[in-house]
Amino acid sequence: MTAPETLPDALYLHARQRPDAAFLITPAHPGGPEEIFTFAECVRLMDRYARALIALGVGPGDCVAVRLPKSPHSMILFLAITRAGGTYVPINPDFTQREARVLIADSAPTLLIDNDAAAAADMGADFKVMGFGTGAAHDLASIAADAPLPGIGPRDRAVMLFTSGTTGRAKGAPLTHANLLANIRALAEAWAFTQSDRLLHVLPAFHGHGLFLGIAMPVYCGASVILMRKFDAAETIRLMKQSSVFMAVPAIYTRLLEQPEFSAASCRTLRLATSGSAPLPPELFNELRQRMGLTIVERYGLTETSILTSNPIDGSARVGSVGRPLSCVDLRIADDNGSPLSVNEVGHVQVRGGGIIETYWQRPDRGDDWTADGWFETGDLGRIDEDGFVWLVGRKKDLIISGGYNVYPREVEIQIEAQGGVSEAVVFGVPHPDFGEGVMAAVKPEAGAALDIDLLEQKIAEALSKYKRPKRIILVDEFPRNAMGKVLKNELRQTYADTFAKVAR
Repeated sequence: MTAPETLPDALYLHARQRPDAAFLITPAHPGGPEEIFTFAECVRLMDRYARALIALGVGPGDCVAVRLPKSPHSMILFLAITRAGGTYVPINPDFTQREARVLIADSAPTLLIDNDAAAAADMGADFKVMGFGTGAAHDLASIAADAPLPGIGPRDRAVMLFTSGTTGRAKGAPLTHANLLANIRALAEAWAFTQSDRLLHVLPAFHGHGLFLGIAMPVYCGASVILMRKFDAAETIRLMKQSSVFMAVPAIYTRLLEQPEFSAASCRTLRLATSGSAPLPPELFNELRQRMGLTIVERYGLTETSILTSNPIDGSARVGSVGRPLSCVDLRIADDNGSPLSVNEVGHVQVRGGGIIETYWQRPDRGDDWTADGWFETGDLGRIDEDGFVWLVGRKKDLIISGGYNVYPREVEIQIEAQGGVSEAVVFGVPHPDFGEGVMAAVKPEAGAALDIDLLEQKIAEALSKYKRPKRIILVDEFPRNAMGKVLKNELRQTYADTFAKVAR
């Protein structure tokens, strides 16, 4: 039997072989009972939504921006967009209007799907806006269309997620079906992930961790997904008893440890628990192993590459390492000139393989993101030990990863500096026991200004999502600078490294 070459192909395959098997399961909640979506039902809805998209003018290669809460229907919509030949562009539904507008404009979509029609009205005039599942007149889910479905192939774009450097300049990372499936096949092999698994999904679905690992891999393998709309510690512990696989970020594991009911007994049906999107501190790793009776499998990936490395699942994971490269990944450590380094020498982490994007969206010139011989620069520094395990030691840029989310300092600095009385702001990350890194801001007031930090925090909250807001703002008279006047962020990080050391779980 020919292996699926696209995500819709995989869904069709499982619908033919196991039409009544559960794919998406939503637990009972105060707003409604448990819902089960079989593979057959998901195919029916995928094709229906795909025809509606085509009727609205979505054609091969077109971007469709989606700003919706996580739900079974929004996940089926993701697949429907790819079935129509389009490119799925998820937008964090908690973004402010300013944040969402930037990404939507950059993706140049044919269609924006957003349930808040009033809020979406000022997003742009170059695309249509539709609701979804609201029952309103302009609701994609209510459109009945019989448009023929196009042929799609592995080289077609499936998804575009956004990443950025420390300047905050958004870069779209378009991944094809071939990119996604190359990575999924290798990861499914490494994790022994099959149709017998039931994954408990507690992550947001607008980034790679929740979308690719949490949805695309189960689609390909035919596994079931228990889809929690939002993370709740007590409910997660209850649902763990019905699951075989659990994926989370360190901040979620920290919240679970606060619950007395979180124990080996509550994890007894789990065969695999993974962590990613932020470093897993050794003390947290050890505490989880003691409480859960499982060894957490830490892995490493990027928006542009999906998963690159994983620790083994046999309990031999190495604390602090992100594991070995997947079978679809070539990984090397190189010096500043691009020459490979020896075992345990620290250098630039560079990768290549079938799961990596060809180039950034609307940037045909690869620039410095790829080496002359075709290796992708991850932006991380690390080493490989004598057994092939990868150890990350830092990042070339000042990107902050807080609770699994990327925070771009310049974006935060701009919002702080826009407030009255602020002369200059410098944003940087320091170690945090719960979030991996905590966002800090050092602010220099204008001469004679008396800044109110509480008011400053209130203004920032109006412009930025919660995870981007500084957890601590300090006032300074001056910043450490080099001879060229550039602020020395490393000195700030060293000075304030212990700021969150005493934050209790």
